[in-house]
Amino acid sequence: MTAQAPNPTPKQETSIVVCTVDRLTELDACLASLQRFQAAGAEVVVVNNGPYLACVEEVAGRYQACVVTESRRGVSRARNAGVRAARGRILAFLDDDSVAAIDWLPRLLDPLRDPLVLAVVGSVQPQSLAAPATKALDELHRAQFPPSPVVLSGAGGEFPMRTALLANANMALRREVFERFGYFDTRFGRGTRIGSGEEPDLFLRILLGGGKIAAEPGARIFHHHSAEWQAVRKWAFQSGCAHTAMLTKYFLQEAQWHGTILRYVFSRARRTTAPAALSEPRTRPVSRTPLLFGSLYGPLAFLLSGVER
Repeated sequence: MTAQAPNPTPKQETSIVVCTVDRLTELDACLASLQRFQAAGAEVVVVNNGPYLACVEEVAGRYQACVVTESRRGVSRARNAGVRAARGRILAFLDDDSVAAIDWLPRLLDPLRDPLVLAVVGSVQPQSLAAPATKALDELHRAQFPPSPVVLSGAGGEFPMRTALLANANMALRREVFERFGYFDTRFGRGTRIGSGEEPDLFLRILLGGGKIAAEPGARIFHHHSAEWQAVRKWAFQSGCAHTAMLTKYFLQEAQWHGTILRYVFSRARRTTAPAALSEPRTRPVSRTPLLFGSLYGPLAFLLSGVER
């Protein structure tokens, strides 16, 4: 009798997608941090979204990572190209200017043992806390992320925007997410008018569709946070823009959610005090002005973005 092959492990079913634009040094460090997961059977797919294909292929070749190219700029388009090229039943993502902790992938995949969990988001920590602006960005991220593992759903009758906003560039999703709910919306994310929000938008679709998501703070990546205050202001503006752009999207296309979206908007408008991360920071205060202007611009930005392609 011929022996049967052992069942594949989650790592052997996983493709790690790394999108890159002209950051070869950072890409090298990122891919180096993924080697231990490759050794355990994970596939690594690098999506080149910039002009220097030969250089990207050279870096990726050092780590036996496959390379695909998406010539149209935009992180959502690049991630979609990575999803289509990858072979895994689980798709994990991190940015090219991040490095993974040694236990990143096992911790990120662990909540997927629950068949009802469709996506997992991990924590993003800075590579350095030397600059005040870097500390401020870290505080903002920590204020939004749960301190312990949790599984969440969109049940309860409220519009699950706040839950969806947990999403970030450190995530793992079952392939069925893209089959059931579609790919990343190319109107959102870096390289677009809105500039952010592609991950929360996809997570919002999962929650509205009855799926569950998990937050796992122990699944850590270390990101190169900017040391410039201008980057903090840009982050706040794009966060506000993406927030109201998403509300506009779902209000316009999902009539059954009109009431819950309006209740969510009114509940946010009634808040007269700033979130703790903005009103009582441990470092230099972060102005709410960019967040406000971004929120005002979001609906217009969405309307000017045209149809999803």
